[in-house]
Amino acid sequence: MESSFHSSSSTSSTEDIVIYGKPGKLFIISLGFVLIGILMMVIGQSEEADAFILIAVGIVSTLVFGLCMLYFLMRLIKPRPALVIDLEGLTDHSSYVNGGRIRWEEIEDIVLYSYMNQHMIGIQLKDAEGYVSSHKGLKRLLIRMNKNMASADVSIMKQSVSENLEKVYLILLKHWKQSQGNAVKEGS
Repeated sequence: MESSFHSSSSTSSTEDIVIYGKPGKLFIISLGFVLIGILMMVIGQSEEADAFILIAVGIVSTLVFGLCMLYFLMRLIKPRPALVIDLEGLTDHSSYVNGGRIRWEEIEDIVLYSYMNQHMIGIQLKDAEGYVSSHKGLKRLLIRMNKNMASADVSIMKQSVSENLEKVYLILLKHWKQSQGNAVKEGS
């Protein structure tokens, strides 16, 4: 199996690290939740008690995971890296609610954490509200919802990268700490 780590330069101090995602697996998971949502709506129509709750949860599940399914289908048709790590920062395209371009100096902390048995890399930003307000529409709403559920401004899920999450975390942490050391040297 080919590694998903790719470098764009042969010089180790200046190479970009490119990590690809797993959109096929995430597409199938999303499809499963869409089917469960549809099933809940069908069952809700035949039940007297709790019908409203089943139908409402089915609709929400179908809509949310339907959007996710479309996003992962687009990633299957037109692949792009989930993460690109370089000297200036990282570019996160690991999900629809991705961080986009984040410069090292914008980061307050990088942590590993779990939420509902999902392992993730959490990125705390120095100006979280500025980050949220830089996005528009549905994406802004989803970022706010994600922030309220998770303990990080930007989250990278284990399922969204094809490499070992701890390995990706250590690479991010190393580059971020190196950038802090370079900032101190430049400021001296």
